[in-house]
Amino acid sequence: GGFDAVLGNPPWDSVNFPETEFFAVRAPEIAATDNTAARKKKIRGLQDDLDTIELFNEYEAAKRKVYGESHFLRISGRYPLTGQGNLNLYALFAEDDRILTAGRGRTGVIIPTGIATDARTQYFFKDLVSAGSLAALFDFENRAGLFPAVDSRMKFCVLSLTGRSLREPSARFAFFLHDPAELEAADKVFTLTPEEITLLNPNTGTCPVFRSRRDAEITLSIYRRVPVLLNESDKANGNPWGVSFLRMFDMSHDSHLFRPSAANGETLDSMLAEGWRLDGNVLVRGDERLLPLYEAKMAESYNHRVADVVRSGTATKRQNQPKYLTTHDLDDPNRLPQPSSWVHENDANIDGRLRKGVAKRLSDQGWRREWLLGWRDITSATNERTAIVGLIPHTGVGNSLPVSILTDHLTRSAPGLCAAAASMAFDYVARFKVGGTHLNFFIAYQLPLPSPEQMEPHLAFVTHRVLELTYTAHDMTTFARDMGDAGAPFRWDEERRATIRAELDALFFHLYGITRDDASYILDTFPIVKRKDEAAHGEYRTKRLILTEYDRMAAAGLTLETPLTEGAHGTYRSTLTPPPGQGPRHD
Repeated sequence: GGFDAVLGNPPWDSVNFPETEFFAVRAPEIAATDNTAARKKKIRGLQDDLDTIELFNEYEAAKRKVYGESHFLRISGRYPLTGQGNLNLYALFAEDDRILTAGRGRTGVIIPTGIATDARTQYFFKDLVSAGSLAALFDFENRAGLFPAVDSRMKFCVLSLTGRSLREPSARFAFFLHDPAELEAADKVFTLTPEEITLLNPNTGTCPVFRSRRDAEITLSIYRRVPVLLNESDKANGNPWGVSFLRMFDMSHDSHLFRPSAANGETLDSMLAEGWRLDGNVLVRGDERLLPLYEAKMAESYNHRVADVVRSGTATKRQNQPKYLTTHDLDDPNRLPQPSSWVHENDANIDGRLRKGVAKRLSDQGWRREWLLGWRDITSATNERTAIVGLIPHTGVGNSLPVSILTDHLTRSAPGLCAAAASMAFDYVARFKVGGTHLNFFIAYQLPLPSPEQMEPHLAFVTHRVLELTYTAHDMTTFARDMGDAGAPFRWDEERRATIRAELDALFFHLYGITRDDASYILDTFPIVKRKDEAAHGEYRTKRLILTEYDRMAAAGLTLETPLTEGAHGTYRSTLTPPPGQGPRHD
């Protein structure tokens, strides 16, 4: 049975209860409460007053209706692949359409592109790929107003499927289209086999969003050479770094742990008056220590001191705003970023939070270090950089900056992981995986990263450079000591740092097997970096520096297996004097 053809444009609505929307007209003061815990408290308070209990009952009835629908969709067995996670009607309809299609029939639907890229639809899309049911996926941006009533930023696709008795050897893809006529352009449409999709995203089977055939070919060549960070299907060898990811504090739900406590009318000044004192950016009173609560805006690659967090007096949302440190500030090793909140050091205990099951994956031997690797969560494929990963001190960290730790015996290899994740080659691939505004764990796991064994021949080269870029303040002293460095923090020298970063970027272009022409092409896909360089230096300096080092490394015989040897008789010598890792330091 089934239909020969199924066509549809289903609703694109989430199956959830929009609490703030419910109260927007009925009780605006509740809707305007951003803090989740505070909003829940106000809602519970409605049942204590005869004037508001009717609103509370209306709220409970509306919530029960949505939860009842969600319960049916999840447990009825009607939607085995899409009836889980955060439900959306478009995905449920897509699965329904497939079920209604005859064995040799065809399905065509217009739905959000998230069907191919989002974690919540991964089981459905992975089944389409493995069954060979996917014929084509053509992704559109609505900037040309194809659908006048839909937001211009909305991404949707035409999804074409076959019946279960048919099998497509490969599927056709095109992304970032504005008009169907663009499907005639040879460089816009490309094919991927099920095996290639699985290679690119082995855990979820979702599809990267490539802008061109060339992007797909470059990315596939990288994945054939370098493994993903964490392959969940390979239980024995799929996590070579022994990496564990952790969201330490939720900025809404854990707000009761933060100091100063706004709920109690506490301020930093009142805490200082009560005997607390600032030691750098740590609050100390007797034997008690409150650690700064890091937010994503405070750190980036090779700089854990990007900005202080200040409270805006005018913003109604996102009241915590960055106040960026100057170059003069950054050259002071005692100048540390000041947060808006602090947490007790016992609450920031990594092993304790791992044991509570907050982490996605446990480290085999716990964590004994006084530093972490932070991954910015809020991002976009159109930002200056998409994957922003860097070392930070062991401190409290909000959910906008998830952190990762490694198996303890790989501590000395951490600079390799850090440098790879901060490279432009890694960032280039990340842009095809980030479909929204979050670098989720499932995305990070499936990004290409050389294994510790592949990094080992190049580790000395990388460590010297990561150390000089990272160890610029006293709060990273423990990291330096773990790397075998006994000196003072390095001076902040913009010119040296630009050259060192170019050396690292060039190295990873080689390690990822990217040709010079492709490296040049990739660098041109960072338009904001280019625009800022041209404004500051009159040229695309970053590209020139990286390609110059790329050529010097190629001449020195660098390959994934053959490292550069440095020094007077080595195959490669840095243009910097003194060389990286021996740069000027503070007294």
